[in-house]
Amino acid sequence: MATEETREKIVETALQMFNSRGCRGVTMDDIAQALHMSKRTLYETFANKEELLTECLMLVQERTNERHRKAHSQVDEPLLVAMYILRTNAMFIHKYSRIIEETERYYREIHDRFFRVHTGGLRAMMEHGMEYVRSHNYLRPDADVAVAIDFFCNLIQKQRISEVPNREEYARRINEMCFTYLRGLMTTETLMRYDSLVDRFAEVIQKLDADNE
Repeated sequence: MATEETREKIVETALQMFNSRGCRGVTMDDIAQALHMSKRTLYETFANKEELLTECLMLVQERTNERHRKAHSQVDEPLLVAMYILRTNAMFIHKYSRIIEETERYYREIHDRFFRVHTGGLRAMMEHGMEYVRSHNYLRPDADVAVAIDFFCNLIQKQRISEVPNREEYARRINEMCFTYLRGLMTTETLMRYDSLVDRFAEVIQKLDADNE
């Protein structure tokens, strides 16, 4: 029985290989060789590549959730928390775009199962963040939060199917669109507060991203 440390090392290595070379471009033999591990040990830990791939996708989800949790626990400004959650989801979809897209193409059952979890988790985080902002009276009374959440989720998820030459630039534009939409829901007083937080948001990103390295 592999130790938890060995299991984590396998998943981390496989995730990097799947995302750089593609799911179908990596075999279990390749992963064992990269880890200098016997195939027997690898197969005792994960019965097949599909099981390992699923674990890799769940690691992506957990890393996203961990960033959300840290934002809520370490940042005292709800607007900054909401902005960071939007940015985190957009950037993670960008970072792991290859493994996500190839899973959709070649391992549809795994993809659908994962994205039911991911989309549900993303929506729950968005709902929590928007409710947090609304509870502080930062949004206009007529702001349709449900429509806003649909917009954010659909826009972020769209990154994984977009054929664009520069994904990093595309992810940046996704963030800008989300923030522009969010500004449109704010009261005049909140909008002034939002604009005053732009510089601090850069500091929040730097600190939280450093903590998660």
